[in-house]
Amino acid sequence: GEATGRGEATGGGEATGGGPAPPVVPLRPPQCEGSVELLGASGGTAIVQCSSLRRPPSVWAVKDGGEWTCLVDVGSLVEKHDAGPHCEQARAALRELRSARLEKVRLPEEEGGSEALCLLPAGASRAPWTLKIHGGPHSASLDSWSVEVALLLASGVCVIQPNYRGSIGFGDDFCAALPGHVGEMDVGDCVALTRASLAQLDESLDPARGGAYGGSHGGFLTAWLLGCEERALYSCGVLWNPVVDLPAMLGTTDIPEWVSAEGLQGDAAGADATWPVGAEDLLELHRRSPLSVIDRVEAPALMLLGAADQRVPHKQGRSWVSALQQVRQRKGAPADVTALEFPGEGHAIASLEGNAHAQQSAVAWLVERLRGESNAS
Repeated sequence: GEATGRGEATGGGEATGGGPAPPVVPLRPPQCEGSVELLGASGGTAIVQCSSLRRPPSVWAVKDGGEWTCLVDVGSLVEKHDAGPHCEQARAALRELRSARLEKVRLPEEEGGSEALCLLPAGASRAPWTLKIHGGPHSASLDSWSVEVALLLASGVCVIQPNYRGSIGFGDDFCAALPGHVGEMDVGDCVALTRASLAQLDESLDPARGGAYGGSHGGFLTAWLLGCEERALYSCGVLWNPVVDLPAMLGTTDIPEWVSAEGLQGDAAGADATWPVGAEDLLELHRRSPLSVIDRVEAPALMLLGAADQRVPHKQGRSWVSALQQVRQRKGAPADVTALEFPGEGHAIASLEGNAHAQQSAVAWLVERLRGESNAS
């Protein structure tokens, strides 16, 4: 089987022994919405996981295209479990999440055709919001379960998930458009999708209470948004192991070809990258780095860093924090920036304790910064 670009999974196989090939059928249980992930297949049995932004994961099995059997449903477990007041709070949060509104915002083809998934609490009116940006950059934001999105929704914060050019699932041309244009095309798409979301959902979103949040390349874009010409759109930002200085990445990351391919020329797989990199190339990479606009950053920021990250070494984030502090000091105004560093953690801050701490810190910080009176008259 294979995963398709829009959250679907398919099953089937090649013909063997000269016989006809078995049919390729969609692997989606009829009760499921959102995204489907094929976990494994053997002996004619397929195991898939279903989830959406509004429903936690469930795991299903099907044999030879027959009836589906639900093996685990996290939502049902929460509904049935009763071990204290916190369980009722969880049930209430899930019920509220199921009633949330999911909207799609799409830019015209002549403007790139990027789109965003917007999740809003039921009855949201002039509510705070955050742009939650995926990394990669050749990845995608899907209608699939996210603990952070669920926590933000439960706190009354709307979530906009942009799929800027370079994201997967929208065709080869869409994915291949970004290499050589990072720091411009992707930033422009994020800004345009923000403006389009605010216009399309103008009664639901408060334009004065918005933030940005991303990790890795999503952190790169968050840093750019806090320093770009349209930075007034974003009143705060969370950066998780972000790329901020492309020239410095060349000698420290475990994927230097990514820097060259995305920042200069190449393809989404890192092939045909410029190498070796010359002096003019280094200047171009600096121009595409968010560190080049650090003097324009004024919004509060939270930095989350894995001290053992080899993909984006934590010195990237440290250098951004240090530069911001120095710039703000020269201007006579202290920098509103907090850095949390996780010893022994890598790019994903993946340990159970570390990941939970990082996610909860990010959500709590965003909610605190975005809380306030609506501008609605």
